[in-house]
Amino acid sequence: MQTIFLVIIAVASGAIGNLLIKLSAKSIPQTLTLETFGKMATNPTLLLGILFLVGSFPVYAMVLQRLPLSFGFPLVQNLAFVTLLVLSFVFLKESLTFINLLGILLLIVGLFLAAAK
Repeated sequence: MQTIFLVIIAVASGAIGNLLIKLSAKSIPQTLTLETFGKMATNPTLLLGILFLVGSFPVYAMVLQRLPLSFGFPLVQNLAFVTLLVLSFVFLKESLTFINLLGILLLIVGLFLAAAK
């Protein structure tokens, strides 16, 4: 049970971090200059996104302590991918196509197959 909770935290914090970074990208110039770095260093949405991503790493490491790498890595990464698809659909109004939904289904089936002994 504790492992499932850690997986959920790792997936959620990574997905939220990526979403916040994407949201902050709208206010960052596309040219790479010192001014751009200054804007990035003072962008609260970007900094919060980085904090979520950095915070996800120790939790992810705890997941990998409890699960074999060959299962823990694809579990967290695939769930994060699915979570980001949904979050980007809801918050960024990105498209979610039939092919995306089919891909999600295949990922879930693949995870169950990988977990089977």
